Amino acid sequence: SGLPPLVGYTPYVLILGSFPSRMSLAQGQYYANPRNHFWIIMQGLLGLEGSGIPEWEEELKAAHIAIWDVIASRRYQKGSMDHGIKDEIWNDIPGFLARYPSIGSIFLNGGKASESFRRATQGVSLHPSIQIHVLPSSSPANARYTLSDKIERWKIILLSLPDRDVPGK
Repeated sequence: SGLPPLVGYTPYVLILGSFPSRMSLAQGQYYANPRNHFWIIMQGLLGLEGSGIPEWEEELKAAHIAIWDVIASRRYQKGSMDHGIKDEIWNDIPGFLARYPSIGSIFLNGGKASESFRRATQGVSLHPSIQIHVLPSSSPANARYTLSDKIERWKIILLSLPDRDVPGK
Protein backbone atom coordinates (compact mmCIF):
# COMPACT_ATOMS: atom_id res chain seq x y z
CA SER A 1 0.00 0.00 0.00
CA GLY A 2 1.02 3.57 -0.63
CA LEU A 3 1.12 6.63 1.61
CA PRO A 4 -1.84 8.69 2.84
CA PRO A 5 -2.38 12.03 1.14
CA LEU A 6 -0.45 15.03 2.37
CA VAL A 7 -3.08 17.75 2.55
CA GLY A 8 -3.76 20.95 4.48
CA TYR A 9 -7.06 22.75 5.04
CA THR A 10 -7.51 24.52 1.70
CA PRO A 11 -5.45 22.97 -1.07
CA TYR A 12 -5.62 24.66 -4.48
CA VAL A 13 -3.16 22.30 -6.15
CA LEU A 14 -2.94 18.51 -6.11
CA ILE A 15 0.33 16.94 -7.25
CA LEU A 16 -0.14 13.27 -8.10
CA GLY A 17 2.73 10.85 -8.46
CA SER A 18 2.36 7.25 -9.56
CA PHE A 19 3.37 5.22 -6.47
CA PRO A 20 6.00 5.80 -3.75
CA SER A 21 9.44 4.30 -4.09
CA ARG A 22 10.56 1.63 -1.64
CA MET A 23 12.65 4.28 0.13
CA SER A 24 9.63 6.59 0.49
CA LEU A 25 7.49 3.75 1.81
CA ALA A 26 10.17 2.70 4.31
CA GLN A 27 10.52 6.28 5.59
CA GLY A 28 6.81 7.10 5.35
CA GLN A 29 7.60 10.29 3.41
CA TYR A 30 6.89 11.42 -0.12
CA TYR A 31 9.92 11.66 -2.39
CA ALA A 32 12.35 10.43 0.27
CA ASN A 33 14.97 9.33 -2.27
CA PRO A 34 17.58 12.13 -2.10
CA ARG A 35 18.27 11.65 -5.82
CA ASN A 36 14.65 12.51 -6.69
CA HIS A 37 14.38 16.14 -7.75
CA PHE A 38 10.92 16.77 -6.24
CA TRP A 39 12.03 18.63 -3.11
CA ILE A 40 14.73 20.54 -5.01
CA ILE A 41 12.08 21.65 -7.51
CA MET A 42 9.75 22.72 -4.69
CA GLN A 43 12.60 24.64 -3.05
CA GLY A 44 13.27 26.40 -6.34
CA LEU A 45 9.60 27.29 -6.87
CA LEU A 46 8.48 28.11 -3.35
CA GLY A 47 11.68 28.96 -1.51
CA LEU A 48 11.12 26.23 1.09
CA GLU A 49 13.18 27.04 4.17
CA GLY A 50 12.84 23.93 6.33
CA SER A 51 15.75 21.63 6.99
CA GLY A 52 14.16 18.42 5.74
CA ILE A 53 11.09 16.62 4.47
CA PRO A 54 8.86 16.99 7.58
CA GLU A 55 9.27 20.79 7.54
CA TRP A 56 8.97 20.97 3.75
CA GLU A 57 5.72 18.99 3.91
CA GLU A 58 4.29 21.56 6.33
CA GLU A 59 5.43 24.40 4.07
CA LEU A 60 3.73 22.74 1.08
CA LYS A 61 0.48 22.43 3.02
CA ALA A 62 0.75 26.11 4.02
CA ALA A 63 1.29 26.95 0.32
CA HIS A 64 -2.04 25.18 -0.49
CA ILE A 65 -0.39 22.21 -2.21
CA ALA A 66 -1.51 18.62 -1.59
CA ILE A 67 0.47 15.52 -2.58
CA TRP A 68 -0.84 12.05 -3.22
CA ASP A 69 -0.40 9.18 -5.66
CA VAL A 70 -2.75 7.84 -8.30
CA ILE A 71 -1.99 4.24 -7.33
CA ALA A 72 -3.16 3.10 -3.88
CA SER A 73 -1.49 -0.29 -4.04
CA ARG A 74 0.03 -2.75 -6.41
CA ARG A 75 0.47 -6.48 -6.10
CA TYR A 76 3.84 -6.71 -7.78
CA GLN A 77 6.63 -4.30 -8.41
CA LYS A 78 10.17 -5.30 -9.19
CA GLY A 79 12.37 -2.52 -7.82
CA SER A 80 11.08 1.03 -7.58
CA MET A 81 10.86 1.92 -11.26
CA ASP A 82 7.44 2.87 -12.61
CA HIS A 83 7.65 0.37 -15.47
CA GLY A 84 7.66 -2.45 -12.88
CA ILE A 85 4.27 -1.50 -11.41
CA LYS A 86 1.69 -4.22 -12.04
CA ASP A 87 -1.92 -4.87 -11.00
CA GLU A 88 -2.68 -1.29 -10.00
CA ILE A 89 -5.45 -0.43 -7.57
CA TRP A 90 -6.23 3.28 -7.72
CA ASN A 91 -6.82 5.84 -5.01
CA ASP A 92 -10.26 7.47 -4.95
CA ILE A 93 -9.25 10.67 -6.71
CA PRO A 94 -12.86 11.79 -7.43
CA GLY A 95 -13.75 11.28 -3.76
CA PHE A 96 -10.68 13.26 -2.70
CA LEU A 97 -11.63 16.12 -5.02
CA ALA A 98 -15.17 16.10 -3.61
CA ARG A 99 -13.73 16.42 -0.06
CA TYR A 100 -11.44 19.26 -1.17
CA PRO A 101 -13.45 21.37 -3.65
CA SER A 102 -10.84 24.15 -3.38
CA ILE A 103 -8.55 22.13 -5.69
CA GLY A 104 -8.56 23.78 -9.10
CA SER A 105 -5.48 22.19 -10.66
CA ILE A 106 -4.02 18.70 -10.79
CA PHE A 107 -0.39 18.23 -11.75
CA LEU A 108 0.71 14.75 -12.77
CA ASN A 109 4.32 13.96 -11.92
CA GLY A 110 5.45 12.09 -15.02
CA GLY A 111 4.15 9.74 -17.67
CA LYS A 112 3.20 6.82 -15.43
CA ALA A 113 1.16 9.12 -13.17
CA SER A 114 -0.54 10.53 -16.27
CA GLU A 115 -1.28 7.10 -17.74
CA SER A 116 -2.60 5.76 -14.43
CA PHE A 117 -4.68 8.91 -13.82
CA ARG A 118 -6.29 8.54 -17.25
CA ARG A 119 -7.17 4.92 -16.51
CA ALA A 120 -8.29 5.62 -12.92
CA THR A 121 -10.66 8.40 -14.00
CA GLN A 122 -11.92 6.80 -17.20
CA GLY A 123 -15.69 7.20 -17.30
CA VAL A 124 -15.63 9.56 -14.30
CA SER A 125 -16.72 13.17 -14.65
CA LEU A 126 -14.37 15.54 -12.88
CA HIS A 127 -15.49 19.12 -12.35
CA PRO A 128 -14.95 20.86 -15.70
CA SER A 129 -13.09 23.77 -14.08
CA ILE A 130 -10.29 21.51 -12.81
CA GLN A 131 -7.18 21.97 -14.93
CA ILE A 132 -4.97 18.93 -15.48
CA HIS A 133 -1.30 19.24 -16.43
CA VAL A 134 1.37 16.61 -17.07
CA LEU A 135 4.81 17.57 -15.79
CA PRO A 136 8.19 15.96 -16.44
CA SER A 137 8.84 13.31 -13.84
CA SER A 138 10.93 14.43 -10.89
CA SER A 139 12.47 10.96 -10.81
CA PRO A 140 16.25 10.63 -11.18
CA ALA A 141 15.50 8.12 -13.95
CA ASN A 142 14.08 10.95 -16.08
CA ALA A 143 17.31 11.98 -17.79
CA ARG A 144 15.46 13.63 -20.67
CA TYR A 145 15.21 16.85 -18.64
CA THR A 146 17.92 18.61 -16.66
CA LEU A 147 17.06 19.86 -13.19
CA SER A 148 16.80 23.44 -14.49
CA ASP A 149 14.49 22.24 -17.31
CA LYS A 150 12.28 20.50 -14.75
CA ILE A 151 12.10 23.60 -12.55
CA GLU A 152 11.19 25.70 -15.59
CA ARG A 153 8.40 23.30 -16.64
CA TRP A 154 7.09 22.98 -13.05
CA LYS A 155 6.73 26.78 -12.70
CA ILE A 156 3.22 26.41 -14.11
CA ILE A 157 2.15 25.30 -10.63
CA LEU A 158 2.64 28.86 -9.39
CA LEU A 159 -0.18 30.07 -11.66
CA SER A 160 -2.63 27.99 -9.59
CA LEU A 161 -1.54 29.41 -6.24
CA PRO A 162 -2.75 32.67 -4.74
CA ASP A 163 -0.28 35.55 -4.45
CA ARG A 164 2.51 33.76 -6.35
CA ASP A 165 4.43 35.26 -9.22
CA VAL A 166 5.88 33.10 -11.94
CA PRO A 167 9.52 34.11 -12.49
CA GLY A 168 10.25 34.73 -16.15
CA LYS A 169 6.58 34.95 -17.15
